[in-house]
Amino acid sequence: MAHSNLSNISFSPGRQFLHNLAREQDNRQREEEQRLARESEQLAREKKIESAVLATFYSYQPIHDSYGTGTRVLVLKPGGGDDKLAGRLEPLWVGNSGDYKALSYVWGEPRLTDAILIDGKKLAITESLGAALRRLRPPTGRPALRIWIDQICINQRDTVERNKQVRLMHAIFRAASQILVWLGPDADGHASRAFQLVGALRSIFGDKLLASLCKSKGASLDWLPTEYWRSLRELSRLPWFRRAWIPQEIGTDAEAVVHWGSENMGWEALHDSMKKLEVQGWELKKKYKIDTSSVTLLFHRFVDKPRPKAESRAHRSFVYQLCLSARTLATDPRDYVYSQLGHHSAWVEAEQAIIIQPDYDNAISTIYHEIAIRALSNDSTLMLLNAVSDSGDARPPLPGPDPLLPTWVPRWDAGRFHSLVGHPGRYRAAGSSRSGITSGSFEDGYKTLVVKGVVVDTIAKVTPRFTSHCFVSDSSKKDLVQAAWRLARLSAAASPPAQPSSSRADTARGSQASLSSSSSSKSDAAKFTTQGAYRGDASAPALLAFLETLAPAALVTELSSPATPPPAATPRLMPKIPKPPPADSTTTTNNNSNNTAAYHSGLAALQKLFPSSSSYSSKHDPRKLLSLAASTAAPDSTTTTTNNNNNTSTSTSTSTSNSKQKPPPPNPTAWLQAAEDHAVHRCFAVTQSKNDNTSTTTTTTTTTNNRAEGKPGGCYFAMAPPTARAGDALVLLAGGETPYVLRPVTAEAKKDRWVFVGEAYVPGLMGAVEGEDGGAKGNGGGSKWPGDGAGVVTFRIG
Repeated sequence: MAHSNLSNISFSPGRQFLHNLAREQDNRQREEEQRLARESEQLAREKKIESAVLATFYSYQPIHDSYGTGTRVLVLKPGGGDDKLAGRLEPLWVGNSGDYKALSYVWGEPRLTDAILIDGKKLAITESLGAALRRLRPPTGRPALRIWIDQICINQRDTVERNKQVRLMHAIFRAASQILVWLGPDADGHASRAFQLVGALRSIFGDKLLASLCKSKGASLDWLPTEYWRSLRELSRLPWFRRAWIPQEIGTDAEAVVHWGSENMGWEALHDSMKKLEVQGWELKKKYKIDTSSVTLLFHRFVDKPRPKAESRAHRSFVYQLCLSARTLATDPRDYVYSQLGHHSAWVEAEQAIIIQPDYDNAISTIYHEIAIRALSNDSTLMLLNAVSDSGDARPPLPGPDPLLPTWVPRWDAGRFHSLVGHPGRYRAAGSSRSGITSGSFEDGYKTLVVKGVVVDTIAKVTPRFTSHCFVSDSSKKDLVQAAWRLARLSAAASPPAQPSSSRADTARGSQASLSSSSSSKSDAAKFTTQGAYRGDASAPALLAFLETLAPAALVTELSSPATPPPAATPRLMPKIPKPPPADSTTTTNNNSNNTAAYHSGLAALQKLFPSSSSYSSKHDPRKLLSLAASTAAPDSTTTTTNNNNNTSTSTSTSTSNSKQKPPPPNPTAWLQAAEDHAVHRCFAVTQSKNDNTSTTTTTTTTTNNRAEGKPGGCYFAMAPPTARAGDALVLLAGGETPYVLRPVTAEAKKDRWVFVGEAYVPGLMGAVEGEDGGAKGNGGGSKWPGDGAGVVTFRIG
């Protein structure tokens, strides 16, 4: 009775709501507990699966090494066809572990899509490495192959181990019994044709007659099928040749075999053939677009051995090695520096340590900044500044806390736009002065470089940048050469006389007046002529200085006679030869110097680029000098001269000291090659001093605006960085082997601050080449370094 009454009790709406809410919360709690229970069971099952999977993958054991020479070596089991890659890892102590080989290859895509069994457990590797191992493993029934491979023998996930192993890599390759190079698969069948052509070229260039023909005439060798040249071009473009780590791997004196697909050949044979093609068949390699330097720059690069003087300075310069590294490709930008630490130039004798310790935990900008400071502090020259290059193209900021570097710090990941003007030891623009850079030469937290120097002049005009097509006869781009000459000629015409010697004063003034009168016509100004003197060196004709700016005589001579080293000393890098006579004269000069030959080679190159007579002055045609040079008199011959009044006199030469043999024939191919090496990706510039009132009564003048003493007013010709512009300053810096271009910071608060633009080549300012004794010979037309005298200022470059 009572129970029946309770069931009929009705609750108020409020109490009913609370009751329902409590029931819903209880239901949700039970559902959550059930969900957590299911997830726990799922995780338990997955953990069991993960443990089972992990048990199938290889786990590295630490390298126990007390002497710093320990690593691992792979013992690769024989196999073939579809057999799985398999092997084991053994400890290896470099220099004391018997014979082993080392593999040099390209990682390819970073995805680990292949695998090898190490002690029966999987180790993930890249597809590229998998293809290499299947090609190189011994066939079934043969002994196993002991081979060192970075991707397998180094635990790539252990940063500490990677840092240690990087220091060992060059020693590992140097101690190997053989280096196996894997260029990759040969899907298009190029390997056989390329290697056959390599062998044929060795034979052709080994024949003196054929080699001479190729060198002087640029023989086309049309009887060699085009597809073979195409295959050789594809060989030179393979990614292996551009990998940053390759130089220290293949640059040793260990024997090496190059494998491409199913074909192979000796590394030394490949190098010898490409070197001969580079030196003796320049037009051939240019015609077929074969990058010979991709091979020749690698050969024995890390071998410390006696070298010719011309190569020795470069080989001892760590900065130069970094410049070469900047032409390669690296997945990690740190490797542009770290890949060169095995080179002997990275060793700092005073510190008994390498110049920088590899640490992959450091930011890229930190590494680049540190190596710049270290390089400047350990070198008496400013070679590091010559390594700064900027093509003008936008470059992405570096990752890390400091994305922007000071302008004097090279961006090694951005690549060099072309060759170095300041090749180590080639020039001495600042004489024998030393940079004197110390830790005290940096301000603002090492972001500002403080260095002494002199302002030589201000850039007035620049041309667009040169390309390789500018030196091809059938390309419209060659017109830039003529445009640069127009700029040079008109600028020289607008300049005051540059202290000519008394014997040539009237001639110089007459030439200047003639140029001024003809400058009204741009077409006339663009014509090549022997008239006019170079204001940067009164002893040099303007055309000679122009050709010297595009292709330095030292470089032309080196390329003209590759079999013999350049002279120990060249008295003047601005060739000092008599001013060319008027075109209607039969005068010639019995000057057999290399500089004269370079001048004639340049004239022959102009004739090749611009065969039409409309490109030359009718009265002062420089091409007539070539025919005069060809008929140079033998010893004890008669020489004819013509004075300004067209009076002719004849004299008999009795001196044979400079006339023992005829000058070498012009070599336009060598000049064009030098111009392409030197001028491409740079711009031609002329300067115009703000103070042209230079005294002509004394050989040393005092100039204003902190400009160099002893230099004439007027204009210089220069090959300048591609980003140079009007208003930039042309300067000499203490310890600098070349002139440099700086840009003043316009803000009033930073009026003494400068931005670094790049290196420059300026005839008359390059100083002397280094002699065999290591000292500078001559002055090369450059001004004597004034020390701390008048005109020297302090530059703060940020």
